[in-house]
Amino acid sequence: MQTHEDRDFDRKHFLGRLEDRAVKMRQAGLSKITGGAPDEETLAEWHGVNGVHVKRLPEDEQGILRISVGGGIQEIDVNYLVFRGDPHKCMYLLRAALAAMEEKLP
Repeated sequence: MQTHEDRDFDRKHFLGRLEDRAVKMRQAGLSKITGGAPDEETLAEWHGVNGVHVKRLPEDEQGILRISVGGGIQEIDVNYLVFRGDPHKCMYLLRAALAAMEEKLP
C-alpha cells in the first residue's frame, strides 16, 4: 500500500487546477497554435506504450513545424506531445533539440 502518495499529492486538486488553467487559456484564445482551435480536426491521436499521449494536428498555416511536449509529474499521468507538420521532420527536430540541449548540460 502506497499511502505516502495520497498524503503527498492531492490528485483531485492538481487536476482541478490544471483544468481551470486550460479553460482560461482556451477562453483567452492562447493555445490555438499548439492545442488546436475548437473546430479543428485532429488528424491522429494515440497513447504510446510509455504513457505519452500523442496528438497530430493539421499543418501550421506557414509550414512551421510545431511541437509541444509536457508533463513530467510522476504522481499522475499527464505526459503529452502535440505536433503539427510532417511527423518525420518533427522527430528530426526533436532529436536535434535534444542534442543541442545536451551540449551544455552537465
